[in-house]
Amino acid sequence: MSGEKIFSKQIINEGRQPEVDIAKAVVIVFLATIHVFVECTTEAGRSQGVPYFFDSVVGGPMAAPMFIFSMGIGLAYSRRSAPALIAKRGVGLLMLGVLHNTLRYLIPILLGYAITGNREFYIGMLPYKFFGNDILQFAGFAMLVMSFLKFIKLGPLAIVLVSILMNHVAMIFNNTNFGTPAVNIMMGHLIGTVDGSVEETVKSDFPLLIWFIMYATGYLFGVHLKKMQNKKKFYLLVSIPCVIAILIAFPYEYYEGIGMMGGPASNVFYHATFPDMMLCIANQFALLGTYYLISCFLPEKVMNAISNISRNVTIVYFIQWVLVWWAADFFIFIIRGDKILPVWQSLILGLVLSVASVFLADKWAKHITAQRAKRSVQAQ
Repeated sequence: MSGEKIFSKQIINEGRQPEVDIAKAVVIVFLATIHVFVECTTEAGRSQGVPYFFDSVVGGPMAAPMFIFSMGIGLAYSRRSAPALIAKRGVGLLMLGVLHNTLRYLIPILLGYAITGNREFYIGMLPYKFFGNDILQFAGFAMLVMSFLKFIKLGPLAIVLVSILMNHVAMIFNNTNFGTPAVNIMMGHLIGTVDGSVEETVKSDFPLLIWFIMYATGYLFGVHLKKMQNKKKFYLLVSIPCVIAILIAFPYEYYEGIGMMGGPASNVFYHATFPDMMLCIANQFALLGTYYLISCFLPEKVMNAISNISRNVTIVYFIQWVLVWWAADFFIFIIRGDKILPVWQSLILGLVLSVASVFLADKWAKHITAQRAKRSVQAQ
């Protein structure tokens, strides 16, 4: 086994990959709790203790980057990877993002304002919330860019090199305030923009030029994962050095107050520098190696359950954010006059919303599957 090559010349590793399924399932389980702490803890509170752990550690390099990285892996495994089909999926995600922002922001914000009359809390942030970017918008634009790069016949490595260039261009303009919300919002989809003139400092989430590297690298890895015949050897050679690197780098950033771990994620995560992107990628390989090891000991029934959960990662993301915002910024704020919760209440609320999100996503996925099956029968 030790002399076996890591990669084959042929595609031998098809179907669902257990370590990737576990990675997405872990993200799914923690999503609601992460976002409850984001919404229900002050910025100072998120700088330490349990809130910092969920916001900046789990919610930092372990969650969204893995979501984007696995999105790239999924593209490599997809049968619908022609440029036109990728572009179609990208447009679909952008439309889903509009629906998401309507249910998550527009409706509860307008209702909350109508009930409370609190213009500063609700209306002041509405333009950035509704028109701003988040991971669904990023995913949509990323797929449009990927469809173009594949249309001009760039290979996976060339696409990664383009993504590195994109990231370096973004760093030139990082944390820019263009002076008006409209321009900040529009440019925030591409680069890191900042506006401190509203109720809380707004930083654009997941700018395309910064984060496309995570998608491109996931795609490159996915292409090679399909030909990987010795996962054990690969993860031993790659994941262990990555574990060592992040165990040194992330604590150093935390204690020095620099980089991705140098404060609340909302301040330092979304506009991460190129070195932090490299650490994020290293972290994905560290996690995937760990999850591969875990998968070797899990019974088949458990892995099947994990695979079923991981299929619904986008649906869970959609549902949990809608639930979190309605719970925290609508109901809790209206009832109490603020949305700040003690740690134990945030943990309970996060757990409840996590379970609810996974349950509702499963029901929705089964409903969609049944509807498609029904249409297929009717078409025959």
